[in-house]
Amino acid sequence: MKVLMLGAGAVGTVSALKFKQEAMLQQLVIADAVSARASLLADRLHDRRVSALGLDARDRGALARTIRETGTTLVLNAALPATNLQVMRACLDAGSDYIDLASGGTDADGIPKLKDQFALDAEFRAAGRLALLGMGADPGTTNVYAAYAAKHLLDVVTEFRVRDGDNSVCQGHDGFLAAFSPWVFIDECLCKAVSWRDGGFHLEEPLTGVEPFDFPELGVLNCFYVDHEESQTLPRFFPGAHTVDFKLCMDQATVETLRVMKRLGLAGKDRIRVGDASIVPRDLVVSLLPQPKDLAGRMHGKTCVGTLARGVKSGESRAYYIYNVSDHETAYAELGVQATAYQTGIPPVIAARLIHEGIWCGAGVMSPEQFDPDPFLDRLAREGMPWRVRDDTARAGLLPVRSRPSRETVAA
Repeated sequence: MKVLMLGAGAVGTVSALKFKQEAMLQQLVIADAVSARASLLADRLHDRRVSALGLDARDRGALARTIRETGTTLVLNAALPATNLQVMRACLDAGSDYIDLASGGTDADGIPKLKDQFALDAEFRAAGRLALLGMGADPGTTNVYAAYAAKHLLDVVTEFRVRDGDNSVCQGHDGFLAAFSPWVFIDECLCKAVSWRDGGFHLEEPLTGVEPFDFPELGVLNCFYVDHEESQTLPRFFPGAHTVDFKLCMDQATVETLRVMKRLGLAGKDRIRVGDASIVPRDLVVSLLPQPKDLAGRMHGKTCVGTLARGVKSGESRAYYIYNVSDHETAYAELGVQATAYQTGIPPVIAARLIHEGIWCGAGVMSPEQFDPDPFLDRLAREGMPWRVRDDTARAGLLPVRSRPSRETVAA
């Protein structure tokens, strides 16, 4: 297995550390737009199979040349979603499989969306190559949990509710922060969120639909609509589900900070003039926030990511929450990272192994729920992310909520 990994941030660090543990790894090339960052991570791994280089993931030509010159068989794109299409096309040019972690949100901002990536399906099929989209924690493991529920727990699936909870505190910092890419976090929270119900996709207003959810080991936390890939792919591959949505827990201070940010234009993605300078407001905000890789060792608490599946089993209504809880201090003790990066960086490495072994196989553009969940979940538990199933049939796992009516309906 020869891997080219784009991005040497918090998630890329976890993936690189896990790739190092793979006996079948022949080569790992770590590439980042900041070459010093890639070199620093490669030096940390101290493995003859690992090298580093400076590379802009938006440069399709340079990326294709690098894939060819290094003999890369799989590209893991751990860079920003804005690079997805260029990287996918470079993989087609050079003949490599592809994995990424997330796609663009619903804003008309030029960032590639899921539909843009799925539009390359025929080209990947013709090339005999696989592009696996959204293979992190959520999306990623949450999609696999959905497939597990459909295969083992329910005869008929009627709902998927993805719920992400976190009770973390950061030592030495009591302000706004994000445990993964702050740019992406702001984006998915402040754009309209896709949900699926009654046979159609809907756009929910940002930071609405507040709902208390009882998370294992964390307790009851308030969750809000956030735009996520699962709400678009799960209805596509489980057409019997009449409701699919995603909600993320946030405390009131985070919600208010995001709202103020939006009101003041600080979440803006377009360049503006400030005196003699030209800046992008969101880039300025992100530059002032702690970077996710620098949170390792400072975060305390736990994060829970899971999928609540409702449906029918043997003629009776059933509900199950399939989830993983990861602890920041445990993640730091094992890999020197924080738990959110840990949960996100491990799944693509497992997927890469399954693709290399031919266990997850196919050609085209695909989503995690299209594959057999069992080999992935077996490996997930052994890699430090034990997953569990909570029977929510007779408990208030999903409490009733009166959400405001959706403002928009969009075509499927």
